[in-house]
Parts: sequence; structure tokens; C-alpha cells
Amino acid sequence: MDIEEIIREAANILTPSPEERNRVINTADTVVKLITDGLLKRNYKNFTVTIQGSVAKDTWLPGDRDIDIFIILPRDYFDKIRSGDIVNDLIDVAVEYRLNWDIKYAQHPYVQLLVNDFEVDVVPCIRISPGERPFTAADRTPLHTDFVKAKLMRRTTDVRLLKAFLKSVGIYGAEIKVRGFSGYVSELLIIYYGSFLNAIRAISNWPTRYVFIDMTNTYNEKDAVKKFRSPVIIIDPVDPNRNAAASINRDTLATAIAASREFLRNPSIKFFTRTQYLETELKLVLPTMIVRAPYPEGTSPDIVWGEITRLMASLVRNLRKLGFRVIRSMTWSDDKSVILLMIMFEELELPQYEPHEGPPVDSDAAGSFIRKYINRQDIVGPFIRGTRWFVVRKRRFPDVVDATRHIISTISLKHLRNVLASSEYIKVKSINDIEVFNPSERAIVKEFLWSRPWWLA
Repeated sequence: MDIEEIIREAANILTPSPEERNRVINTADTVVKLITDGLLKRNYKNFTVTIQGSVAKDTWLPGDRDIDIFIILPRDYFDKIRSGDIVNDLIDVAVEYRLNWDIKYAQHPYVQLLVNDFEVDVVPCIRISPGERPFTAADRTPLHTDFVKAKLMRRTTDVRLLKAFLKSVGIYGAEIKVRGFSGYVSELLIIYYGSFLNAIRAISNWPTRYVFIDMTNTYNEKDAVKKFRSPVIIIDPVDPNRNAAASINRDTLATAIAASREFLRNPSIKFFTRTQYLETELKLVLPTMIVRAPYPEGTSPDIVWGEITRLMASLVRNLRKLGFRVIRSMTWSDDKSVILLMIMFEELELPQYEPHEGPPVDSDAAGSFIRKYINRQDIVGPFIRGTRWFVVRKRRFPDVVDATRHIISTISLKHLRNVLASSEYIKVKSINDIEVFNPSERAIVKEFLWSRPWWLA
């Protein structure tokens, strides 16, 4: 099939059936009515309960189980949002109507309901006008919905195609775990470029240095780059002081460019439907260490991923300082039960002894360096190499597991501290070493060991 035929086939797959569409809308409408009635009973005034997000804009993907319901309130309710009083009232409403509920956290807490197998986020926000400074991060969402519905017109299928494409190549989502393209950014790209194929062609030609899109004509490129300092800058049409694409990092930008080029060269329906992991057998396994830790129960994924990201950056940096040659690293979690920290090396064990560089021979510090080592029997030297003093001393951490344990013990981690204390350290030197993982974890580990994007022909 040519690229147009593949896009048409994907569009058919990605269009929700009438039955699914009715189920989503009916569930959302039911929750809107229950929340409205419940808040009216509790004397709330001048508020609106609305469907927001991809359901409101008709850009959701088949099988999505998330629905966003926003309570838009006058600004004099801000203190009730900040204090959590509104969340307590929403919990009372959920209990009254016998709905399963949970408290979730973003900038402020909100309530998640489980209704008809859908996770329904019920989020309070303050009513603001376009360009007005928001009281909370959620306040812009109704403005985003209004803008997209007004500008997107009949191109909802193009948004679904772009979302599915980004999801299949692993860069869909603004959360810390992904640092990729949000649903809103996907919608803005279709509005800006006009269609899925136009967007993919444009992305394939994006530079890796930075990308700049401003539909508001507020900035020149130089000023925008200086202000936002981000690899992708898409000025938010409802708030020109905000970069809608701030979540996108340089890795996901590069992946978007490369995957778009590959799709244009070798179009395949898998770019929209791929859900399975590596199927080929690994022929080469490079030395890898994997830390498998339990997931901290009851902690928000964004909070956990913030600590995971900081932990991995510190591990890579400090392992290199200790002499280990890191090839690549990756973190993964199912956000429920397990966290995997995977690091690939040239070697997992280093020689027992290492050269240690001292000061230049003409430095004032040379004397103290010589006195420190001159009478030690467990070192070689001091000796001069070039213009500096050196010794050969016993390496503190010749084994990667010992080094990693030590580094982790020095990092302040509020939410991961306890689970890391009970984590496993697994050395992988052959394919047989990954049998200790369960099937879903093993699939992730194989992908990491393979290290090749699945979409490369």
C-alpha cells in the first residue's frame, strides 16, 4: 500500500465506533449531572461543570479510558481550591452517589472517579479570560478546549492519527515519564500544518537545535528562544506567556524527526497500531546492570518519576566518575508495582587498581600529595608522568553493583528511599540472565538490550 492508503486504513482503525462513542459520552454526561447536583446541594454558586480534554474535542483514541470533567468556578472560590475544601466536598458527592473515588495530585489535589470502567478526573479550576494570568495550571484547560474546537473544525481524525503515531514511537505524553508531545500540542500541530501528513512532513524537516511556532505572532524567533530556552517552542494561543511544548526534551524531538522520516520512507500501519514489544531473538547482549525496585505505594507517578529521573542522572554521572564506561541508560515503571533502572556498560567489573592523578610538580599542593602517599605500602608511586604526580591505588568500587549501592545511599530521595532499600541488583551478561524477570518486565529489558527503535526498517 502507498502512504495515502495506509493513512486511510489507520483512520478507520482509529475512529471510535458509534457504540464506544455513545458509552464515553453517556458516562461523561452522567458524571456531569451527578457533580452538578451534588455541588448545588452544597450551596455552590455560579459554577459550571463541563466535559474537557480530548472527549470534549472529539480527539480521543479508541480504547482510552480517561475522561476529564472540570468544575469552572468564580475566582472567589480559589481559597477553597487551595485549602482542599472543594476536594472534600467532591468526595462527599462521590460517597453520596456510591462512586469509587481516589485523590490525585497535580498543582492541587483533585478527585478521580471510577465509573463504567472509565477513570474520570474531576478537576476544580477558576474561570479566566484568554491572556489572563491563571490562578492554577488547570485554569487554561477550558480555554484550550474552546480554541481547539473553534480552529480544528473537521480535522479530528488527523489529530487521532498524529496522537497514535506519537504513541506508537513512544513520545506521546507531557508527563515527566515521557517528556513528549501532549494531546494539546498534537492538536495545535494539526491546526498549524493542516493535516496529519503535512505535520509529519514538517516534523521530518525540523532542526534538532530548536523549533519555533507562534500562531499568535507575539514573538520574533530570537526573543522566543531567549525567553523559553526549550528545544520546541509552540506559543500557547490562549496564553502567549506560555510555551505549550515545554515538556518536550531534545531526545523526544530527535525521535519525532527520525520516526517521521522513517515513516515517509517506509510507511506502515504499525506506526499507528504498534503495542507489542520486541519479537526478534537477541544475538548480542552487552554488559548491563538492572536495579529492580518496588513501586512506592500511594505516590503520584509524576512525583515518583521526578525522583527516578534525578536518580538515574546522578547514577550515570557518578558511575562515570568512578571509571565505569556507560553506554546508555533507561528507566521504566508500570506506575503500579515495579521500577526498573537499566544501565548498559562496556564492563561491569573494573580492575582492582586505578591510576590517580595528582597535582602538577610545580604546584603548591605537590608536597602534601607526596606526603600523603610516600609511606603507603598499598599503592604504586608517587611517580611523575608528563608534568604531574601520579599514584596507582586500589579502586574503591571495582564492582558496578557495589558502586551503585553506594551512590544511591548518598542521594536524598523522599519517596524512593525505602523501596530502594529492598531493591534487587541484577547483572545481565547473556540472554539467560533476564529469565529472572516476569514476561512484561522481560519485554522491556529486551527492548533496552536491543537498543534499536522498532520502527527502523
